[in-house]
Amino acid sequence: MKKIIKTKVKKEVTLTNYVKLDHKELLKKIDSNQFGLSEKQVEENRLKYGENKLKQKKLNVFLTFIKSFLSPFNIILIIIDAFSFYSYASEDGDKFDLIGALLVLFMIVLSGTIYFVQEIRSHLVIKKMLTESRQQSKIIRDVDFNFKSVDNANSIKLIKEAEHIDNDEIVFGDLVYFSNGDLVPADTRIIWSNNLYLNQSSLTGESFPIQKKDTHNSDKNEYLEYENICYTGTEVVSGSGLGIVVATGENTYFSLIDKKVKEKRPKSSFEKGIKKVIFFLIAFMLAVTPIVFIVYGVRPGDVDNKWFNATLFAIAVAVGLTPEMLPIIVTSNLSRGYSKIKKNNVVVKNLNAVQNIGAIDILCTDKTGTITSGEISLDKTLTFTNQKSEETIEKILYLNSYYQSGFQNPIDQAVLLSKKIKVPNLDGYEKEWEVPFDFQRKILSVILTKNDQKEIFTKGAVDEILKVCNRININGEIVEITDEHKTKIIDKSHELNQEGFRVIGIAHNVLEDEDIEDDLVFYGYATFYDEPKKTSKEIIKKLEIKGITTKVLTGDSEIITRSICKNVDFKITKLYTGKQIEEMDQEQLEKAVREANVFVKLSPIHKTIIIETLKKLGHVVGFMGDGINDAPVLRESDIAISFADASNIAQEAADMILMGESLMAIDSAVTEGRYSLANILKYIKVTIASNFGNVLSVLVALFLTTVEPMQPLHLLLQNLLYDIVMFAFIFDKVDQKFLAKPRPFTTKNMIWFALINGPVSSIFDISTFLVLLYGFTNKVGVIPGINVDDNLLYNNSKEMFNASWFLVGLMTQTAVMQMYRTEKIPFIQSRASWQVNVSTVFVCSMAIIVPYTPINETVKMATPPLEFMPIGIGFVLAYICLAQTVKLGYIKLFKEWL
Repeated sequence: MKKIIKTKVKKEVTLTNYVKLDHKELLKKIDSNQFGLSEKQVEENRLKYGENKLKQKKLNVFLTFIKSFLSPFNIILIIIDAFSFYSYASEDGDKFDLIGALLVLFMIVLSGTIYFVQEIRSHLVIKKMLTESRQQSKIIRDVDFNFKSVDNANSIKLIKEAEHIDNDEIVFGDLVYFSNGDLVPADTRIIWSNNLYLNQSSLTGESFPIQKKDTHNSDKNEYLEYENICYTGTEVVSGSGLGIVVATGENTYFSLIDKKVKEKRPKSSFEKGIKKVIFFLIAFMLAVTPIVFIVYGVRPGDVDNKWFNATLFAIAVAVGLTPEMLPIIVTSNLSRGYSKIKKNNVVVKNLNAVQNIGAIDILCTDKTGTITSGEISLDKTLTFTNQKSEETIEKILYLNSYYQSGFQNPIDQAVLLSKKIKVPNLDGYEKEWEVPFDFQRKILSVILTKNDQKEIFTKGAVDEILKVCNRININGEIVEITDEHKTKIIDKSHELNQEGFRVIGIAHNVLEDEDIEDDLVFYGYATFYDEPKKTSKEIIKKLEIKGITTKVLTGDSEIITRSICKNVDFKITKLYTGKQIEEMDQEQLEKAVREANVFVKLSPIHKTIIIETLKKLGHVVGFMGDGINDAPVLRESDIAISFADASNIAQEAADMILMGESLMAIDSAVTEGRYSLANILKYIKVTIASNFGNVLSVLVALFLTTVEPMQPLHLLLQNLLYDIVMFAFIFDKVDQKFLAKPRPFTTKNMIWFALINGPVSSIFDISTFLVLLYGFTNKVGVIPGINVDDNLLYNNSKEMFNASWFLVGLMTQTAVMQMYRTEKIPFIQSRASWQVNVSTVFVCSMAIIVPYTPINETVKMATPPLEFMPIGIGFVLAYICLAQTVKLGYIKLFKEWL
């Protein structure tokens, strides 16, 4: 494992060697007193080095169309439909062949159109989001001054010449001015800075800012450690600086991650499952059709054009076996789920994501900006004796944060926005001096005067604060600080650190003349934490109830991560660092990802490897992230979730984008995903079982009688009426038990489902045949071996036989869906939706109306004996009872139903 990680990192460093350059050819501009490019140079560099744009993922409308309409299953439907049109065009063809062909074609077009429109709509939504997030930067071009280098004194002259330009218009060699709050528009080499600090957490996962300055990088081994390079997409949090653009667009480090995002994404469990089902159905159809053709051709009976008729009948059986509604059922179910999820302010970028979100059993999430708001908050202030903080401590802390003007860090913002401390009276205070914060001293002091009294207000790392303190305030009394005091202070600080709080020390002193940061009085502590999102705690619990394990994958430190986990009541089972992951072999890694639920100090490569390993172990894995560094991990997951304020590259990689602040939309999406899968499985499993039973029935009927058990037209009509019920199942209710745990789409037990449940229908089909053949011989029966001299009698018998089996076959196939839609007792423990109930009653009614009304002549049937109707209905009721019994046995054997 260690070897694999090192190989990948080495490759990325090679691709980013440009950051090691000092770009002397660009710095020569300083010697000529020219700062920024002329208009001519801008155009030359744009042509030579390219625009500051990443290649946008364009929608290939043609390929999207092909993908939507020419799936493997649709191709089979198109071939069969073409034969139907051919049959209509032949001499023996009639209008029913045309009607059937047109209906199948309509289903193909409808399902393809729904999928195609959804793809186009998702693309346009994302494109609009990217367009609206257009950014500008301050660029200095073609300015002449009489100085050869930039320093603190003359930098202001350049800064005043800066103009706002769209980031897309920036070119190699441009001079950029950065200030607090700016996003870095291109990889830039710093030539001057004033306490410039950048937040690189979107690249590294580290929440604390990095200082950038004009220096060399000879002692740096990691590309993200270079102090003189500002990377695209990072954010200026403090100070200011000037830099020369050294890489734009496709040449930036950002683009390397973007290219990873655009690599072909691994297929999700749903895509793999649907593919297996489609090929199983195709294989089943291709295997059965020749058998039916041969049995039909060799059976007894002197029928003209036997083998041609055998071909027509085999094709008709193939049509009957083909669940032509599969594409539209899948697409419609996912579209319904999409509509429900969208109402919760979520953008769904592809339909398959609807099912994938319901399938996950593990949700991996970054910490900062996902389960947390990314904003540090003040927790409390404490005295040395751990008592409720004094007003003096709050005053020192507030004045320090209010008057400091250097590094605008999250701690100062937390202090100024906190409602836990009383805001002191600021009247009369004037700022004299500031000792700015830096990451070596880790202390910040401001010196203020009021009524001619000079005071110093200091905060910083506890260890460093103690170095500048010689006294301590204990219960209002100032005494000399001792080693025992310092030990207690450090121990308390470590204790708070172990609880996950960031701790700073607070000190103060009244000054005489000199502005010195020494001989201060230690007053107490202030503790801070990264504020979790309001719904973080609730969503973790909700997902746990639904059987989804949450794992935290972060680039941040262990201590801060532990704090966040504590604040959201997330119990850490085991924790590993990125370095530990590197040192593991495959077996150790698999054990680690199973046991641990928190991983810290991770690089994007570490995160990707963890996701890959979880998937290899059979899990369906989701990932939630918002940073540039999360993009490769998002692409590797089965379902990728991001946010409206996430980086563009993260949004590009995501399947779902949460537009609101609440994470509870994830819970709703999981439910809708499982809901959609349930109704898809109802169609697939029951249709496969039903088709398998029909094949057995047809084969038996061919041996029992010379009558064709059902004509191609009848098979088509039965399929179309049955599809009405199937379409209604898009709106069916789903048992809570099915929604209670992860539901990956799998073909497991699907064959057993067909083999066990399919023959149940054949039992009653064969019983129907025998009753018709022997109980109603003179009316509908034609038994093998009997010479049929009277063609009229033969035809009448055949049409009665067909009508009788149509009645039983359609009613059993439709009514049993009420049994198969739930593992519970239908009507009593689980009730179907009104759409399903209405369609069931309608189709069962049509099973009687068609044979027993003049409609039968239109579809080439004869009216069955009236006394057969109660027998047929009796078979239907017996089938329902037996199907429920077999279902209970199946559930006991396989521990599941759908």
